[in-house]
Amino acid sequence: MKIALIMLAAGNSRRFGSNKLLYEIDGKPMYRHILEKLMVVAELLEKNEYESLERCEKQNEESNRIIASSDETVKRDNCYKKITVVTQYEEIEQTARSLGANVYINPHPDEGISSSLKIGLKANLDADACLFTVSDQPWLTTETIHQLINLLKTSGKGIACVSWEGKLGNPCIFTKKYYCDLLSITGDKGGKSVITAHRDDTAVLKVKDVRELIDMDVKAQK
Repeated sequence: MKIALIMLAAGNSRRFGSNKLLYEIDGKPMYRHILEKLMVVAELLEKNEYESLERCEKQNEESNRIIASSDETVKRDNCYKKITVVTQYEEIEQTARSLGANVYINPHPDEGISSSLKIGLKANLDADACLFTVSDQPWLTTETIHQLINLLKTSGKGIACVSWEGKLGNPCIFTKKYYCDLLSITGDKGGKSVITAHRDDTAVLKVKDVRELIDMDVKAQK
């Protein structure tokens, strides 16, 4: 399954009083916490897919059946797409590009989070599924992101998201069959309306610590 990892980082931070994505948490700008964790998850996906394909090759050597390309680049492409970052900020753009991410500028951030979501999705329509993260959850863990991806793969559901005591949160993953629904969203709304309409097709991962789902809206929460 080819999964696109999309980080939305174009918000105006009106309630925060300044650009919260550049606000330092534990010695680094807030957005870098999520971006660096996505980089780790991408490496894990690449490694897992590569090892899985090698196991399949070994199991089928006796029957001389070709089940996967021997070209390493092709193998890696089967597993995930390069990380996508959608932002309006030059610093985030430069850092993300230096780390190897694909960066898209949102020229109309005032139109709300749906505008960033659509930009990220349109850049990854060839992916089997898209994972969306926001950039103001600095305590979200790499483990949770990776577990959410595994849950989607094993559940047979079309959507997967995290929750704490019944309250749904980010990140969320949507398979291809929901792309049209996502592209129809307008205003300052994310994918929650799509999840609400398809709860029977949504797998839910309960996080271990509520702090993972805290989005930083005021500096006092540091």
